[in-house]
Amino acid sequence: MLDYRRMESAPLAPEEFDQHLANKTLRLSFVGMANCGKSYRSRTLTEEKDFLWYQVDDDIARALGLADVHEVATWMGYPASSSYPEREQRYLELEGQFTSQAAMSSHGKNLVFDTTGSVIHLASSALEALSAHTLVVHLDVGDNSLEELLQRFFKHPKPVAWSGFWSQEPGESAEEAIRRSYPALLKERLARYRALAHLTIPARELRDRSGLETLAIIREKLK
Repeated sequence: MLDYRRMESAPLAPEEFDQHLANKTLRLSFVGMANCGKSYRSRTLTEEKDFLWYQVDDDIARALGLADVHEVATWMGYPASSSYPEREQRYLELEGQFTSQAAMSSHGKNLVFDTTGSVIHLASSALEALSAHTLVVHLDVGDNSLEELLQRFFKHPKPVAWSGFWSQEPGESAEEAIRRSYPALLKERLARYRALAHLTIPARELRDRSGLETLAIIREKLK
């Protein structure tokens, strides 16, 4: 098991990374915005490098009796809905429960822990578990991507925990309120991802990379 307590002051050395990779004891977690490439990178490591892929989204959907993340998004609805606060709370409770399992057995394989976009809104105990048991890699979309992410949200909605960042002004429609509030939520998340991560890598550097290239880039950032 990796000991990440020392990472409060410094990441793993590249040689330690190599050793854990060879010994099947490497534990990575990807954090970042929805659609930043967390699941794509996780799938690549699974298919090409035989990592065990744990998806928090999947366990949340199963716990709610739903098929997938798209059904979860429909179930949560938009923040103007009267049912939203209770469902947001339930979603975050489940996410915290499953994220706290970062020390889960990986059955003799290297592990990639695929978090949700709202991971940084969880209780400190869940974030401490993630940080203690995995090398947290932030796929950073950059400050200039926020407008594009807003458009993606409307085209391909995913569950969103607003965590108090949504409000509706007098005379605003629900959509107008979302378009005004969402950028503030994204800016806050971006700052929190960067604070949580052991490593921050521009998402574009990992786009369309193979599993081997992904690991090489992560290793290079450890120097």
